[in-house]
Amino acid sequence: MTPESTQFIGQGATPDTSLVELAMYFVLVMFGTLSIGISLAVVSLPLFFGALSLMQLGFAAANNMPDPIGKLSKLAGLVFRNLRRNLLRTALTYVALFVLTFILTFLYNLLLSIESLMTEKAGAQMVIMTDKFNMPSQMPPSYPGKLKDIIREKLPKEHQPDDIDKHFMTWSFVVGSLDKEKLTKENSMFLFSLDPDAIQNEMLSEYEMNKKDMGEEKWAELVQVINLVKQEKRNVVLGEELMARIGKKVGDEFKLFGLNYPDLEFEFRIVGAFPAGSRLGMAGAMRYDYLQAKMAEYKVKTGKEHPLADRCINLVWVRLPSKESHQRLAAEVGRPDAFPTAVKLETFSAAIGSFLEPFKDILWGLKFIIMPSIVVIMCLVIGITITIGVRERWAEMAVMKVLGFQPWQIMSMIVSEAMLIGLYGGMLSTWSVYYLPMFISWVNKEMGGSFKFFDSWKSDPTILIFGPLLGIAVGVVGAALPSWNARKVKVSEVFAQVT
Repeated sequence: MTPESTQFIGQGATPDTSLVELAMYFVLVMFGTLSIGISLAVVSLPLFFGALSLMQLGFAAANNMPDPIGKLSKLAGLVFRNLRRNLLRTALTYVALFVLTFILTFLYNLLLSIESLMTEKAGAQMVIMTDKFNMPSQMPPSYPGKLKDIIREKLPKEHQPDDIDKHFMTWSFVVGSLDKEKLTKENSMFLFSLDPDAIQNEMLSEYEMNKKDMGEEKWAELVQVINLVKQEKRNVVLGEELMARIGKKVGDEFKLFGLNYPDLEFEFRIVGAFPAGSRLGMAGAMRYDYLQAKMAEYKVKTGKEHPLADRCINLVWVRLPSKESHQRLAAEVGRPDAFPTAVKLETFSAAIGSFLEPFKDILWGLKFIIMPSIVVIMCLVIGITITIGVRERWAEMAVMKVLGFQPWQIMSMIVSEAMLIGLYGGMLSTWSVYYLPMFISWVNKEMGGSFKFFDSWKSDPTILIFGPLLGIAVGVVGAALPSWNARKVKVSEVFAQVT
């Protein structure tokens, strides 16, 4: 759904989503993420302990090698022995770090996706024209033609699209109900009124609806559905989630009573579906000329224009060659004599930024409060666990000093324990976030199914490096104080207490 399309929520359609409802959704998402993280952490415990056992065997094999390798391998053997001393505590610490890293990585990918949408891209620019002062944006149907004229007449050739018609798209939003008398969440829907050719021209690339992102096979299926839409004006494509909500399927016919276009009745036949989990999974797409035909029919019946006949264009999208092209066109569109009413031209990323403006404090809080807090909690978890272990081995460390162990060796043992837990917790967690969606998507594809969320989920590959590094860093920081206290253990005081 486009950012501007949300303007129509509450305009006689479905109720506006309240902050309380958004907070509930966020809590549910976090609880869901937490549950998935805990499940994956428990499942990966055998991998964690198996990896520790393999490392221990490797160091054990090096015990008889010349010093310093042999000496260090024996010291490493003590580290693994200490980790096995209390398996439950080690397992719980690993699970806690795994889950916290999982949530941290999930939030990182989420914020990265949002920031990428808001970031200006080099090269071709998708720009959006909207009404400058009215909310929601509503413009006369003549404005798209005027914009095309400005592009052809005012812009130099190098700043014009190679074929303006193939790089041009209009949007009209239709909100309706299946029941003329009663409006409920289950019988209402949101439709985009578009030109089918614009979709074939990949004007919905920002929604990953292009040959590159969808692949040859799925793109061919989409083109086939678009061709069906072209055959008859009343043919429509609905999202799978929307069809599930209203109880419809491909092939069904239904009537839709206009809410933001009152007194208009549409007769639709579903000829295709947008995949569940996609950005259009809860919406639908109809032909713009069908909306025009219905308004013409209204004029014949009533003898007057429909109230929205002169305000039926909500957005105009144009793909321009460069950022400079956008700046030049924005200057021309901004002239007082360009359009009868003021309009504005902004890039897709700027429109996303405007839409997310009310949520900027939440996003700032996630980035600068929640995520750092998770890192601090991870350090505390390690610190508390290692402190408990050190307290239990206080006398043992005094004996180690008597046997000739140096303070730095005792410190390195304790820090190594924390680093190993942090390393595997961070590594296996980030591997799960990065590879699990790929695996699920592959399995679905092999079984002939599709789960759009996993098909479209993309993790930043840098997490494969920074996840383990974060775990190691958290281990070092968390174990710093308890290891420092352990190196200062006084043999005389410990044995005096024992005596």
